[in-house]
Amino acid sequence: MKKIYGYIGSVLLTTAMILGMIACSPDSFPTPNEAGIPIASEYVDAIQIEVDQETNYVTFSFTAEGVMPVWIIDGSTYSTEFSMRRYYRRAGDYSVEVKIANANGISDGAITKTFQVDKTIMSGFGGFVYESEFNLWTKATIDAPTFWYAPGWEQIADPAYTLSADGTYTVTLPEATTDTWQAQMAIETNIVTQSTSNYDFSVILTSTIDHPGVMVKLTESTDDDNFYFAQTIKLSANEPTCFWKSDMPGIDANLKLIFDFGGNAANTVMTIESIVLKDHADDDGTEVPDEELVEEPNWVAVDSSDNIWSGVTFTNWFYTATGDSWEPAANPTLTVSGTEYILNLTEATSMQWQNQVGFVVGDLGISATENYDFRIILEASNDIPNATIKLTDSNDDQNFLFVMNRDLVAGEEVIVWTADVAGVEASEWELVLDFGGNPANTTVVVKDIILQVHKY
Repeated sequence: MKKIYGYIGSVLLTTAMILGMIACSPDSFPTPNEAGIPIASEYVDAIQIEVDQETNYVTFSFTAEGVMPVWIIDGSTYSTEFSMRRYYRRAGDYSVEVKIANANGISDGAITKTFQVDKTIMSGFGGFVYESEFNLWTKATIDAPTFWYAPGWEQIADPAYTLSADGTYTVTLPEATTDTWQAQMAIETNIVTQSTSNYDFSVILTSTIDHPGVMVKLTESTDDDNFYFAQTIKLSANEPTCFWKSDMPGIDANLKLIFDFGGNAANTVMTIESIVLKDHADDDGTEVPDEELVEEPNWVAVDSSDNIWSGVTFTNWFYTATGDSWEPAANPTLTVSGTEYILNLTEATSMQWQNQVGFVVGDLGISATENYDFRIILEASNDIPNATIKLTDSNDDQNFLFVMNRDLVAGEEVIVWTADVAGVEASEWELVLDFGGNPANTTVVVKDIILQVHKY
């Protein structure tokens, strides 16, 4: 017996986490006995692995009694469940290692089982190449994620998550939330980008339950208003969805990646994989689609009663600054002509957020239970890089319906739209347009705004 328990002592030092899970299990095991620790090879037939080749979900089962399995997946993910399911997006050969535990400890040996996933399940564009030498994400220092999980805006314990060797995060959300920003996951990095370069980004998201809109935001780590994008993505249950951006104008920033799962159903499991950020000039061989794979909705007429923006009354505010020191400058003039708003930007600016105009419109009746579409037409007399369009809570600029950025080309009408965006609630809304980086004496025509409940 001394020899057996001496061995168990060494196991406790190296597998404390596994034994902790066993100690918390409701299953009961015989007290330590002369049988000693299990012999793994005796339980080969008790391990069952079934691959559903239609959905790429794999079911792992253990049928023996009086002992417990210790599943070791990807070399680092541990589970002591007798039955569990795991999603594998990519086709390929996989393996799982299984140790066996009883009241005496964990088996010395292990059983390795292999299985095959026949096909990669991915509808549409699958993003940039994760394994590419140009992927800044895989070469960076990536901090452990931090969470703010607050159903009903009351913070609770962080959701559980795992990080696999291939860079895949799996996040389990046990409690339902109702609003954007109630289930935040922030990942700090040491990635630094420059305004002299353009960048590409992609990530693949999968939810086990339908989700009305996961927020994805790539932002400066110390300034949430200096960002590449902040956009919600609708997810259908168990359908991998690629969110991507190509040829984004760079910003001078140390980056943080934020996901927000607010609006999730209880017991939702989120998979985040294949995160790629790369310099657009570096060709990884990806063929980018002509446009993002979002179906354009059926637009109501600009003057329709179904256009929430039609007939709104508003007040305006302006913010104009110039140079690296953000010196105050003359505000633009605004002329309203029906559904057209004509802005004369007299002062040159050099950075995002240096030439803002806000349209404060009060309560638009936007509901968290509906999804929305938005369209706006912009025409500038001079090139303006990376103009910003943001519909936001006027009392909280982190509570917004959407943020979009588009380059404006001199003399060309640019139609900017987004569709099927999950609603968030606010007592007062404002549309913020920013033309920072504009040349002096630029005229911008803003017209034919449509905000509607989503139309298929």
